[in-house]
Amino acid sequence: MWSIRSKGTISPLYWIGSLALIAVGDYLTGPFIHSAVLFYLIPVAVAAWGSRSRWPAVAAALVWPALRLEIVALWGWPWPKAITLQDAVVNVILSLAFATMVWQLRRQGLAIRTLEGLLPMCGFCNRIRTDAGWERIDVYLLDHSDAQVSHTFCPECGRIHYGHLADAPPTPGPAVKSPPRTGTSTGGS
Repeated sequence: MWSIRSKGTISPLYWIGSLALIAVGDYLTGPFIHSAVLFYLIPVAVAAWGSRSRWPAVAAALVWPALRLEIVALWGWPWPKAITLQDAVVNVILSLAFATMVWQLRRQGLAIRTLEGLLPMCGFCNRIRTDAGWERIDVYLLDHSDAQVSHTFCPECGRIHYGHLADAPPTPGPAVKSPPRTGTSTGGS
């Protein structure tokens, strides 16, 4: 089952095949059914979702408007060429934005998957077992999330490692005396 957290990839044959089927359907329906343009976003989304890299989605986002221009040329340019070319440029921009959004959503889903579930942690040193070996927990969190780590210690560890210093109230530093005033007179002569 495919979900936002699944690690699997989708074969390029699926998005290439769907792109070809949509192009054939677009050609066969003729120049006056414009809703076919929306179907071209399906292979872009599948390429962005199912690939390990964003480049297949970028390729699909760039290829289909050019393919659509070829189909319009086969129809005999039923619209003015300038408007058709402007439409193709808008299609490229929107397809690239759509591919980027789907790719980011997929990356976020995988990051959520990484930070959910059980983490095998050493009971003594608190390191995490990963595919690469054993990692410190703070390094793991920095690498797998946007969290920032701050080091401190709890009161129990403070007493164990710092003894009486952890229990003692802070002592004020040495008092700083202000310098005596000069040049002022307080009495008459």
